[in-house]
Amino acid sequence: MTLSKKQKNKSSYPSQAKGFQDFSKLLISSKRVLLSTHALPDGDGLGAELALYHYLKRIKKACRVYNPDRLPKRYHFLDPKRSILLGPREVEIWDTFDLWVIVDTNDPRRLGPLWSELSLRAKKIFFLDHHPDIQGNEQIQYPPHATVLSDLTSSSIGELLYHLFQELQLTKITKDVGLGLYVSVMTDTNSFRYARTTPIAHTIAAEIISLGINPEEIYQLIYSSKELSHLKLLGHALQNVKVTNNGNLAWIEIDLKTRKKFSASADDTQSFLNLLLLLKDAEVVCFFREEDNNDIRVSIKSKGRVTVNQVAMELGGGGHQYAAGLSLSASLEKTVDAVIKRLSTIIDNYQKFGK
Repeated sequence: MTLSKKQKNKSSYPSQAKGFQDFSKLLISSKRVLLSTHALPDGDGLGAELALYHYLKRIKKACRVYNPDRLPKRYHFLDPKRSILLGPREVEIWDTFDLWVIVDTNDPRRLGPLWSELSLRAKKIFFLDHHPDIQGNEQIQYPPHATVLSDLTSSSIGELLYHLFQELQLTKITKDVGLGLYVSVMTDTNSFRYARTTPIAHTIAAEIISLGINPEEIYQLIYSSKELSHLKLLGHALQNVKVTNNGNLAWIEIDLKTRKKFSASADDTQSFLNLLLLLKDAEVVCFFREEDNNDIRVSIKSKGRVTVNQVAMELGGGGHQYAAGLSLSASLEKTVDAVIKRLSTIIDNYQKFGK
């Protein structure tokens, strides 16, 4: 567990207990709490928001969720009345909050349009995360009242919150809270298959299932909700898989024109990358997607032997050792060229030197 106060170029790293202690005290003393996650929200961030929202409501906190993007369709079951997990122009925001908790990122750039509001919305800001500290050439500017609480040992933000709730003991983990925790843990471990899956992740799942959560139903709601156009786009993408380094590196490219041809949103393509991991020889796989604003979003995953987050950090992104991402304002061709060259070098070094 690391707790780092981001202020100019200074960083400090008190103990795990101190990190939880500071955040817990602030959470208890705050009356009005704002919750957010990164742009293009995923199951980890959304599930964590939902769990924390219901927990805070049970201890009589005034709470709002305010995200840079709207809730993807496949996660509508988390908020069927569309009254909690709200995005732009969907929520009335109070002028000032006591605390703003931003989950599943330590990078304010990933807040999209919310980045410019960081200094205005709350008296205190906590980034609650489980990714490594940002490294790279660009100095990230955090407001002086912002703190990053990052637990690299947690498989997901849901797991981090579970530890927090166990420490606080302010109310029980109900089914509503549990649903968020389960979705967070399940999606960010790829259904408990990633190397970073911990024993406690399975413990959390078991406890939540005992509350009445149906794991098959949750899985189907998230992963079996595709339109025919999605499958046609997937077929197109798989027909155009590219490989290099004797098949050790594989990737898919989808430009905006192709995505619009198949009426696919950015979220519709999120599962494509995992399919490349089925390739026997692939050590590292990538997915390049042109966004609606013409930026190129890059997702990178490794089978657990080659570390990939350093490449993402070098290009302004970040992530876990074996799963990382970045976004560049460049052409698709130039982005692919830059990322593939760097990854090819890393794979070559792994094959030669085992690192």
